[in-house]
Parts: sequence; structure tokens; C-alpha cells
Amino acid sequence: MSIELMQILAYLIVGAAVVFYVVLDGFDLGVGILQIFAGDDKDRRIFLNSIGPFWDGNEVWLIAIVGALFVAFPDVYAILLSGFYLLIMLMLLGIITRAVAIEFRSKEESLAWRYTWDTIFWLASVIITFAAGVLLGNLLLGVPITAERELYLPFLDNFHPYSIFMGIFSIALFAMHGNIFLLTKTEGDLQKKLHNYAKVLIPLFFLFFIAATVWTWTAVPRITGVFLDYPVFFIVPAILALSMLCIPYLLTKKRYGYTFLFSMIAIVLLFSLALIGTFPNMIPSSLDYMDNTLTIYNASAQRMTLGVTLVIAVIGIPMVIFYGIILYTVFRGKTVLTDHSY
Repeated sequence: MSIELMQILAYLIVGAAVVFYVVLDGFDLGVGILQIFAGDDKDRRIFLNSIGPFWDGNEVWLIAIVGALFVAFPDVYAILLSGFYLLIMLMLLGIITRAVAIEFRSKEESLAWRYTWDTIFWLASVIITFAAGVLLGNLLLGVPITAERELYLPFLDNFHPYSIFMGIFSIALFAMHGNIFLLTKTEGDLQKKLHNYAKVLIPLFFLFFIAATVWTWTAVPRITGVFLDYPVFFIVPAILALSMLCIPYLLTKKRYGYTFLFSMIAIVLLFSLALIGTFPNMIPSSLDYMDNTLTIYNASAQRMTLGVTLVIAVIGIPMVIFYGIILYTVFRGKTVLTDHSY
């Protein structure tokens, strides 16, 4: 196997881990974003317990992303964790406090105690989602990587109109995704309320999506280059548009399971567009795009390391997927509160 093919396969592994994380932990974060609007204590507990069996397992894909970058693309890993240090630390703080809030929330009967942790859970979910969107916005636009492969990016420089918008767009996306997931796990009056939420959140996401698409094409025109050079890739946005149209249609039919399925498909295709449009770049440089940009070819590990990465991925990824299938099969159906619930 040529090293170029190994580099492409390693890139696809990282991309697949990103897509799995966004699709799966995306609805967890979306539930967290909506948690504060749930209503009374019972409804908030249903929100939490709907993701209870899944949230920590879904975050395994985040570990897979970081691990794959560390092994297969060490320069990319180094740039991300040094140049975006404070932003990533903010995300980690959100992940930690979110987990603590889930576990501590129902340890006391006091409503003040529970609502305090609900607020922390909501705030952590918003921070993680917003920070991830800001990071994505910076990576799409490009950052000042020097010829020595160093990145000096003050924390406040992470926040500019495009990255802030991408942060808000991420919140809109995950809120819609999480709301649709909750529709599959609830019933009765709570489900009716969530159905009404969906009537607002889905059009809101569509508006943000159109704005994000136009802004990205304008601010990052190179992202359309791959599609112009290889028109066959236009099938991806075509299927994406069809999938997005299926979401409100299936919602009106109250086919919530299929609505959630097409929500997942739309997210997969949305991030596939980004991966296709930026290939083979991983972190573009705003200082010298041609020479300083980190690509899958100039930022990868050596052949032996890539080989080990591929072997581990071939063994590990199917195991994680198989575990997920079992998990989602066992805990399918509506969320029912018990004495052991959060």
C-alpha cells in the first residue's frame, strides 16, 4: 500500500470519527441546550434520562478524534492543542461540568439544587457547542500558521464575525437535532410541546444553514474548488437538500423515528461537504496558504505509524460501532422514569 493511500485512509478515519461524534453527541448537546426550557422537574428528568444510557458512550468518538490526530497527524494535533489551547480548555471544562451536572442533579430533592445543576448543564452544553462552532469557523477560514509550523492566536482572536456565526449555527443545528431525538423518546403532552418546538427550530436551522452556506462560499471560495473540478461530488449537496426537505415533511406526519434518521443523514452530509471541500487541507494557513497550510500529505506520521493506526482502526472502530448498536437496541423506546433514573 502506498503512503499516499495510507494518508488518505487515515484522513477518512479522522473524518468518520468527527462525523460520528457530531451526529451522536450532537443530540446529547441538543438536549442539554433545550434542558432549561423543559418545564417542571419531571420533564427535566425525562430529558436527562433520554440521553442517560448514551451520552458517555457517544463521547468515545471525541477520544477517537484526538487519538487519531495524535498518532496519524501529529503536527495537526500540536497546532490544534497549542494554538487553540484556551478554546479547547473551555470545551473540556464544559464537558467536565456537564458530566458532573448530570450525575449530581438528582442527588437532592431540593428544587433549587436541581435547577441550579440544570442551569449548569444547559450552560455547559451551550459553551461546548458554541466553542466547537467557533473552532470550525477558524479552521475553515484559516489561521496564521508560520513557516516553522507554529500558531500564535490570542484567545480573543478566535472570535470574529464568521466564527461567532458558526458557533450560533452549531447551537441551532444541535438544538434541532436534540429536539427531534426527544420526540422519539417522549409521549403525551411533553411530546406535543416538543413537536411545537420543532416547528420553530427546524425553520430556524434552515435559515442559519442558508446563511452559513452563502457566507462560507463567499469567505472561503476555495471550498467549492473540489466540486467544480469533480462535479460528481455535487450529488452530496443534492442528497443533503433532499434529506433536509424530508425533515419537516416527516415531522408533519409525526413519523419521529424517520425524522431523526433524516436529521442524522443531513448532519453526516453537511460535514461530508466540509471534508470534501477542504480536502486535502487539514489546517489552512492565512499567512502563506500554499507553503504553510497543513495537509494530509505534509503533516502525517511516517509509514509505520500510519500502518499501526490503520490496524487499530480496523479493529477498534467496528467494536465501538457494535457496542453502539447493542446500546441503542437495548435502550430503544420511550423514556420511563424509575427509582434508578437521574
